[in-house]
Amino acid sequence: MASVAYLLLAFLAFASAAPENRIVGGDHVTIEEFPYVIAFTYLYPGPGITVQRSVGALVSSWHAVTSAFSFTGAILDNMKVRAGSTNSLSGGILVDIEDVIKHPDYTETPRSNDIAVVRFKTPLGISNVINVLFLPPQNYYISDGQAVKIVSWGFETEQGPQLQTLKTVFLNKINTAVCQAAFANSDKVAISDKNICAIAPGKGLCTGDSGAPMAISNVLVGSHSFFEDCLGDDYPDVFARTDRYTNWILDVARAGNARQANMINAPIVAK
Repeated sequence: MASVAYLLLAFLAFASAAPENRIVGGDHVTIEEFPYVIAFTYLYPGPGITVQRSVGALVSSWHAVTSAFSFTGAILDNMKVRAGSTNSLSGGILVDIEDVIKHPDYTETPRSNDIAVVRFKTPLGISNVINVLFLPPQNYYISDGQAVKIVSWGFETEQGPQLQTLKTVFLNKINTAVCQAAFANSDKVAISDKNICAIAPGKGLCTGDSGAPMAISNVLVGSHSFFEDCLGDDYPDVFARTDRYTNWILDVARAGNARQANMINAPIVAK
């Protein structure tokens, strides 16, 4: 009975400590369709429980872009990166994290500049299940109403069990001023032109998808940062707008390793 109570306490600790974001209303897909997405897994050593904590996008063999919030309260030695698998907790390749560089202007409350670069201890080889997204050039134009795709791991429904298989959802970008108006009475997030906000009826992100990549074609345009209501249509999902941080990402993403075959050693900016 004591061991059961211990496991329950560990689960409750995870539920309260893990970043709050997960896809609702999406479609099941495979890693071959989205080889750039990675899962950050986290080990709770006492009960020996490993969970999928957050998400990121590969931008080189050595680097991923994700949210700074993903690492709130995390011990890096307990976290790994899983790449090349449709399942967040099995298959593919596991690598250790060398370092996490959060944006210097990141604040948790109100959430702003919520972006980070993760550097791996060992590089990932490029294949049909492991590949990168390009970074957008600075001030990359994205029109209001543009359809954007987000891929991550999540729930079938807001109250349903956590799924381990990959899902995607399409949302539509909205005007920044409209997004600011939606969160005008909130002190949890600060909306600026460094964000992209997107929404679609009955779709969105929820608990566990922090850092989920937003892409247009093969370009990383956003990293999920904040949500207010998983299934409500009153609040859009909020993403860090990658093109506002392209130069910073390039500055901090230094692999420091000699070029190797089948490796992409630095992020590539889309033409």
